[in-house]
Order: sequence, then C-alpha cells, then structure tokens
Amino acid sequence: MPRKQLVAEVINVGNELLDGRTINTNLNWLCGKLSELGYVVRRATIVRDDLNDIAKAVREALRRKPMWLFISGGLGPTHDDKTLQAVARALGKRLKLDKEAFESIRRRYLELAEAGVIKDPSLTKERLKMAKLPEGSKPLRNRVGTAPGVLLEKSGVKIVCLPGVPKELMDIFENELRPLLRETAGDRGFLIQQLFVEGVVESRLAPLLVETMKRFKGVYLKSNPKGAEKVSQVIVDFIAEKKDEKKLLEAMEYFSKRIQEIKA
Repeated sequence: MPRKQLVAEVINVGNELLDGRTINTNLNWLCGKLSELGYVVRRATIVRDDLNDIAKAVREALRRKPMWLFISGGLGPTHDDKTLQAVARALGKRLKLDKEAFESIRRRYLELAEAGVIKDPSLTKERLKMAKLPEGSKPLRNRVGTAPGVLLEKSGVKIVCLPGVPKELMDIFENELRPLLRETAGDRGFLIQQLFVEGVVESRLAPLLVETMKRFKGVYLKSNPKGAEKVSQVIVDFIAEKKDEKKLLEAMEYFSKRIQEIKA
C-alpha cells in the first residue's frame, strides 16, 4: 500500500519579490531541503507586505490542510513586517509578548552593543515587536540574526514563520526544524538522478517517459529541454523515494537502452 505523501506549502512574503527587485532564493532553497527530506511541496504562494493578503493566503493554505506550512519574511521590526500579525488574525489569536523570545532578543541586542555594532541595546517598541508572537507559539532560536522563528499548530497543520533574510532562514531550518521534519518523515527522502540526452527531440522522448514510468512504478520522470527542439539536448530527471533507489537505477538503465534503440 503506498504511503501517504508528506505535503508542505510555502508562503513567501515581500513586495521586493513581486516587484522583481529580489530573486526568491528562499523558495528554491526550502523546496530543495524539503524534497531531500521526503516532503512534497504542493504549492508556493508569494504575497505582498499586506496584512489582509498574508492572512488570506494563510487561511487558504490551512483549508488545503498540508502537514507543514512555511511562511518566510516579515518578522522584523519595521512598519512593513506584518507576518505575525497576519498569522494571528488568520488563526483568530492575539499577539502576546513571549518571555523566551523577549530574552533572546534582549541578549542579542546586548551582544551587538558589546561588539560595537549598535550604541543603544534598549528594547524599543520596534524591537519588542519581534517578541510578540501569536498565542500558543514556540519561538525558534535565530543564531544569525535577531528575530526568532515561530512554530505553532492549527487543526493539525504545523505552521512555521521564518525570517526573510536567507542566512537566518537557513540557520533556523537546519538547527531548529530539520530534526522535527526528519522525525516526521522517517526513512523518506527523495533521490534525483539525471540523464543527458542528445540527438533526440523532447517530443520524441514524451512517449518513452510515460512508458518508463508505467514500467517502474514509483519513479517519476521529468524532461527539461535545454534549447529549441532542433538543438536536441534534453536533461531527464529521475525522481524516487530513497527506498526505491534500486528501481530508479533500473529505470535509468531501461531508459538509456530505449534511447539507443530510438537513435539506431
């Protein structure tokens, strides 16, 4: 019996992503790491720094009931950092000063002052904003920056809020979330292997992709052309769960032989 898919969704927050000023590297990185651990990212949504837009995206994602919902961006101290307020609104919760988050932020600003990065470590209204989390949240330690990540749950969906700064997002994911994600995923995880096919146009490969997937259940094939059809260069991805590594290799061998037959 096939195992139930571990489904995740991602929401990226930021005007800069939709204005074309910033490449969304966080989405690429998160999807890669989640796939590596055995999760299937079903949907990714990008929204502006708008309270209503973020809250709406969260509510819509919760209705689809993924196992995990990752939200990046909008956790900082400025006027346009609205993610936690939006999440609280979407969940019908209040924002509450979290003692653990408060202490973490207080220590961080003291460290920055001692290092000469800032002059005044006082917790201003703007800095305190980062310690106000939706009720029932758990702060996630940020070893690189100031704003903690946030973990909470609603109707069986684990919701994670991460800073938009890539180094901070990566730090929290690797140190705080990876152990939890691995615990849920168990021995899952995806393998991806590639074959470079030259001399056969993608349209000719199409039926062979389907044929191979039917023969080797659990192995997914995806073609990626690297130019116009007349160039005839295609990279074929072979994707399977780690437990199906033998089947994946057999599928690659079968596909390679069939390509040679087509070329002959």
